[in-house]
Amino acid sequence: MKDYIDYIALHIYVGNPDNNYYNFMATPMVIEERTKIVEGMINEVMQNTVRRNHTDDPIYIAWDEYNVWYRARSGENMVGNHALEEQYNLEDALVISGMLNAFIRNADVVKMANMAQLVNVIGPIFTSKDDMYKQTIYYPLELFANNMHGTSLDLLVDCDTYDTEEFNIGLGETTTQQSDVPYLDVSATYKDNEVTIAVVNRHKDEYITTDIISQTGQFDGPFEVYEVNGPDIKAKNDFNKTNVKTARKENIKANGTTVTYDFPPHSVTLMKGKIKL
Repeated sequence: MKDYIDYIALHIYVGNPDNNYYNFMATPMVIEERTKIVEGMINEVMQNTVRRNHTDDPIYIAWDEYNVWYRARSGENMVGNHALEEQYNLEDALVISGMLNAFIRNADVVKMANMAQLVNVIGPIFTSKDDMYKQTIYYPLELFANNMHGTSLDLLVDCDTYDTEEFNIGLGETTTQQSDVPYLDVSATYKDNEVTIAVVNRHKDEYITTDIISQTGQFDGPFEVYEVNGPDIKAKNDFNKTNVKTARKENIKANGTTVTYDFPPHSVTLMKGKIKL
């Protein structure tokens, strides 16, 4: 297909059937691993052959299906008026945020990423005949879509890590354990003298105090801070009940090359501010 395609499509659905929080938090690393493998395959083809129809055009990756989906894929959940409808909690939103971070970090080759689906069946928006609410996974998707623009930045993240057991990523598919899983999962973008940083704190119980250091340029003025969180990792939203949502936090001072912030446990934080090069 190398002479005919512009994209190669990858899909992934993950889950937490064993109710193992830290295993589940590591599943976005499977996206990163598979992206690197396919990128290597693309590079090998491009280096060793000349494409007949698109001599200089690259082949990119489209993650054109991704989501958390495991509760509603068996038994009575497979049939009826509400078949396949997943009800999401906070830990699902953290995993989705990790997936979005992986897409941003690999933006040189991942040029398309489509969440499947958007309404009701594994959707961030849930409706009835006369009402609707936003599921937990809606809020990180909204933050990334509205704020993570421009150039993906290369980051060095130095934090404590943990190891996982062998785990099931959902749909009966087992993958090997992930070693050295960082508690902080991070991506960042730059556009028009503004840097945007997205951080998932995977730790279930502890704040993580972090120095954010700019190696090029200086932070210039306050940073806006937004946080997706909830009372506990199993917290869900429902009609007329929003336990997990985006909260605007107080701005933080950000002058010089270093900003220090305490990332709350089981949270997604987006920080946005100016940088002077």
